[in-house]
Amino acid sequence: MWILWITVSATVLIVLCIWAVFLPAFRRALVGWRLLSASGLALSVMGFNFVIRFWKPTAGPYRVNELYPYGSHLHAWAVSFGFAWIAFGFLFAGLALLGSRSASRVVWVTLLTSWLICWLPHGVIVLAFAWAGQNAQNVHSYRQWASDLAGFSLLLANALMLLAHFGFSLGGFILSARQLWWERD
Repeated sequence: MWILWITVSATVLIVLCIWAVFLPAFRRALVGWRLLSASGLALSVMGFNFVIRFWKPTAGPYRVNELYPYGSHLHAWAVSFGFAWIAFGFLFAGLALLGSRSASRVVWVTLLTSWLICWLPHGVIVLAFAWAGQNAQNVHSYRQWASDLAGFSLLLANALMLLAHFGFSLGGFILSARQLWWERD
C-alpha cells in the first residue's frame, strides 16, 4: 500500500508548489477573476476530500470491476473522481488567472461553459432527488454519519467548501463579466 501513500503525498506536494506559483498572479488579478480562481482551488480541496473519504486501500489480487488498490470498484471510481476534481480545480484556477491578465471574453466563456458542464450531472441528481421526494434512508445515513465526530467534521468541511466554491463562482462570474462587457464599452 506504500504506492498509494506515495501517490497522495506527491499530489499534495505538487498542489502546494502550484499554489505557491499561483500566488503572485493571484495577487495581481482583479477581484472577479481572483474569486473565480479561488473557486477552482476550493474545488481542488473538495477533490482531496473525496480521495480521503473514499480511499479504502486493499491488497491484491485485483480484479477488473471488483477490486482495485483503492478498494471496491465504487471506491476506485470515487477516488479517481476526486483526483479529477483536483485537476479540474487547478485548470480552472489557472485559466481564471490567465483570463484576468488578458481580460479575455473567450477565457470567461470557456470557464463558464466548463463550470456548467461540470455541475450538470449534479444538477440532474438534485432535481431527481427533489422530484422523487425525500428519501428517509438517505437522511438516516447522513444523520448516522454526522453523529460521529469524524463524519460530522468531514460533512461540515464538504458543506463549507461547496458553499465557498459556489459563492466564489457566482461572485467571480458576475464581477468578471461586468469588467469584460460593461466597463469596457
